[in-house]
Amino acid sequence: MRALLFGLSVPLAAGFAAAGHHLPARTATELRGGYDATVGADPSTPIQFFTLPGNTCPYAQRTHIVLKELGLPFDITEVSGMPKPDWYLKINPRGKVPALRMPTADYAVVYESAICNEFLCDYATALQEEQSLMPSDPFLRAKIRLLCDHCDNVFAGTQFTYLMNKEDQRDEELCAEMENALAAYEEALAGSGGPYLLGEDFTLADVHVLPFLQRLKITLQHWKAYELPKDKFPKLLCWLDACLQRESVRESSMSEEKTIEVYTRFVGADYKFGGLNANK
Repeated sequence: MRALLFGLSVPLAAGFAAAGHHLPARTATELRGGYDATVGADPSTPIQFFTLPGNTCPYAQRTHIVLKELGLPFDITEVSGMPKPDWYLKINPRGKVPALRMPTADYAVVYESAICNEFLCDYATALQEEQSLMPSDPFLRAKIRLLCDHCDNVFAGTQFTYLMNKEDQRDEELCAEMENALAAYEEALAGSGGPYLLGEDFTLADVHVLPFLQRLKITLQHWKAYELPKDKFPKLLCWLDACLQRESVRESSMSEEKTIEVYTRFVGADYKFGGLNANK
């Protein structure tokens, strides 16, 4: 099946749902998480961006950064509550953020951060907007995807496991695992020459990793008295400073105080990785 999206013929695959193709309706529950955006959207809105309140979700921050970097007009709808409200499950059956909805394209929906971000780059290119977040070269695109995959399937879990560990005797082991995972990014920067992971251009690889490094710097210093060693990660620290200076990052970030407030809920409970964005 294919769906026409702003003049683009896009295959319907994981992370993409066309209007009118929803899962069967659930039993109605009390409305939570703000107004019912399924009936409240302005049809002229180019892009609706669904996120958690207060820029708290690192996955949604990725897409927020991309929207800002591309200069695409969008509206923000905040979704709160667990489980997610029924009106939001009609938009994204997985109940997670981020999600994008296009009122001017028959309310087509895209979700999952990596898919949202590549879609936005392709959409900007289709509008003949210049963008360097996702280059056209297939080798560079593959390199970006591999760096993103390393974040999702290796690094991010080690960071959260180290932060959440309450057995002091395991801290050294878990810290070493996290640093081993981070070494891939130090090596990528050494190979590219910086300042970003692929060189001069800020790309989706940087966007994908950044929210987790932001949170690592604040939370591990607060709870573990840990800072990234300058002798091990000199290039990664310079990369982080460069990324934090970007307007898109500043506008999509939590304050240090808010970050500690949010993660206090995790540290004080038996939270599982990805719990903030879970649907139950």
